[in-house]
Amino acid sequence: MLFLFSKFKLKKWKKYTPEKRFVILRALEKKVARMLEIEPIKLELKEDSDHWNCFGAFTVVGDNRVIYLNDKLIYEPKYRFHAMETIAHETRHAYQFTLINRELRWYEFRAKRWKRNWFGYFSSSADNVMYNNQSIERDAQKYSLKLLKRHKGKYQAEEDFQNTYNAVLYRYEQADIDARKKYGIFYKQKIEKNIKNNSKY
Repeated sequence: MLFLFSKFKLKKWKKYTPEKRFVILRALEKKVARMLEIEPIKLELKEDSDHWNCFGAFTVVGDNRVIYLNDKLIYEPKYRFHAMETIAHETRHAYQFTLINRELRWYEFRAKRWKRNWFGYFSSSADNVMYNNQSIERDAQKYSLKLLKRHKGKYQAEEDFQNTYNAVLYRYEQADIDARKKYGIFYKQKIEKNIKNNSKY
């Protein structure tokens, strides 16, 4: 799809139907997957998203890989950059999953850490500090933040972009502060230990 990122500008986005917006998000996911050198992931809208407390989730059931999206991302224009960030974040999880599901060499320490985390994952409802600071979440947060930052210049006049970028940056930085407060200066080691103890890998 040509000029994909310009389609997120409000003057264009508000003219699109929800169906067209979903097509744009599918094209974005394909682009991010291509950048990460993985197969594109199927996108589906989450029904009844009022009772769902997040913007997206990458799921695997058997061979079926799906990214579920909160339908607010296509129905409410102010969330369009959250859609961009969510797709980058969840496609990065798909990349992590692809990486760990092969035979790992002895020196692939990051992939091994991700694999341990995948099998010792902490949900936000179980422990929000652990959730935000575990290695696969930190990596996905960092990746989506980097994607937003790369396109920041395009959206200088877009207030919704600034709001989204600031919210994502705040979440990333606040996670660090919360972890230090809860676990002290050696919080990274303590978090890794908790994951290792929780892991079935």
